[in-house]
Amino acid sequence: MFENITKFFKKLSKKQETSSKSKDTAKERLHLVLMQDRANVSADFLDLMKQEIIEVIKKYIEVDESAIDVRLTNKENEDGTNGAPALYANIPILNIKEEAKKEVKEKEKENQKEKKKLNNKQEKKQKQENTEKQETATEIKRSEESAESTEKTEKPEEKETENKESNTEK
Repeated sequence: MFENITKFFKKLSKKQETSSKSKDTAKERLHLVLMQDRANVSADFLDLMKQEIIEVIKKYIEVDESAIDVRLTNKENEDGTNGAPALYANIPILNIKEEAKKEVKEKEKENQKEKKKLNNKQEKKQKQENTEKQETATEIKRSEESAESTEKTEKPEEKETENKESNTEK
């Protein structure tokens, strides 16, 4: 008798679980239909996008796939009206993969090397520009000095020429 009562309660609890499962399933389906309608997105497209997002994330972290919630919602504007559709993703993280950490560290090292190379190139370029400026300044100074010395040497000759001309005029 006791066994029959136990079986009866087990059957009853299974029926409740089944009804709550079907209720949740129906709710989820209705939710998907509403999202698809709002965003003009098919269920297949949404599933494909969800799987691709999960695949990319799984490269770097371990996630609880059964608890992932990816859906489209309508973003509400400040004035209370519905705005553009938005992608909502709730992805529980279990653990960050060590390989991903190593990859990130390697990329950081590569980025630092690239920055150093770039800085070195910039420094060399700056030094070269400074050297060129100095050389240009030196050339200008020399040409000015040369012009001055030419003027000094030309002036006495001009005076002599002027003296000769004035003497001939007399």
